[in-house]
Amino acid sequence: MDRKTWSKEIVPINGPEDLRETTRGSDVEIVQLKPGKLVGSIKHFGVGTLVITLGRFSAEIRMRGTLHQEKIVLGTILDSAGLSTQWWKDVQVGDVGVFPACVEFDAIHTGRTAYLTVSIALPDLLSVLGDEEYLADPGFWKTKRLCNPDPRAGADMLQRLIGIIAGIEHKFSAPSDRAADFLQRSIVESFVLALMSALPPARARSYTGARTRTGARLVSETEDYIDASDGRPVHISELCRVLKVSRRSLHRAFTDTLGIGPAAYLRRRRLSVIRSILSRCDTATISIGDLALEYGFPETGRFAAYYRAHFGEMPSETLRSRSVTRIIR
Repeated sequence: MDRKTWSKEIVPINGPEDLRETTRGSDVEIVQLKPGKLVGSIKHFGVGTLVITLGRFSAEIRMRGTLHQEKIVLGTILDSAGLSTQWWKDVQVGDVGVFPACVEFDAIHTGRTAYLTVSIALPDLLSVLGDEEYLADPGFWKTKRLCNPDPRAGADMLQRLIGIIAGIEHKFSAPSDRAADFLQRSIVESFVLALMSALPPARARSYTGARTRTGARLVSETEDYIDASDGRPVHISELCRVLKVSRRSLHRAFTDTLGIGPAAYLRRRRLSVIRSILSRCDTATISIGDLALEYGFPETGRFAAYYRAHFGEMPSETLRSRSVTRIIR
C-alpha cells in the first residue's frame, strides 16, 4: 500500500452543522429532531491510505447525504442510548454498514450515539481480502449493505476496534510505513471478519482452490515469506493475498500442521522478536509502546497480556532484567 500518511484531527461538535462532515470528505444534511444542545466530537485519523472517523454526539438527529464521493466507507455503531435506523432498517450495535462511493446515506439516531467508520479506496480494500469468496469480488462492494454479524463476531470486532483506536488516540509520533501498513490491515480485518460471519458459508475448497497443496507445505511457504520480509510484521491478509488462499484454508493448514492457528503463530513470532530486542536494549533508548506498535501490537494492554502469558513476565521486567545483567557483567 502506497501513499503512507499519519494524521489526527479533533473537531468539536457544538451544533448540527458540525456533523455535516460525518466522515472525512462527506456532505451530510443534519436535522436535529428534538430541542436541546447538540454536543460531542469527531476525530479523524489517517493511517496509511485509510481514514478512520470516531464520532460521538448527544442528541436525536436525522442524517442524509453522501459519505464519500470516491471511497468505500465501512461503518458500525459502537454505543447507542436509543434506537437507530439505516435505510429505514433497525441497526444494532456491532452491525456493519457498507457504503459504496456516491451512495446515499440515510440514518436516524434517537439518542446519544458513538460510531466508527473507515474510508478506503476499492483497490486498497481488495488487496486486504486475499482469496476470500464473495468479499474478493469487486461487485460485492458496489452495493449498499447492512450486515448483521454473528453476535460473537460482532463483539470481537468492537473489542478490536475500540482497543486499536484507543492506542491511536494516545500515539503522538508517526509510526513507520511498515507499522502503518500492519495497523491499516488490522483495522480493515476487524470489519472483514465480522462481515464474513454474516455471509453464506463459503463453498468447500482445497487449500488453494484448483491447485493441490498440503497443509505442511502451506505452513512452510508462509514461514519462507515471513523470513524474507526483512523483520517487518506480516498480516494474515497479506499472506492470503500472496499465497492465494482464503483465511479459512490458511487456518486449517496451520491447525492441522502445528495445532495452532496462523494468527497465534504469527503473534508468537512477533513476540519473540520483541523479546530479543528488549534483551539487547537499555531502558533509556527504547519505548515499549512504540516497539509494540512497530511489530503489530497497536493495543498496549493486550500486547502486555500476550507477552506475559507467553513468557511469564512483563515486557518491562525483561528490559530491566537484561539491563541489570549487563551492569553486573
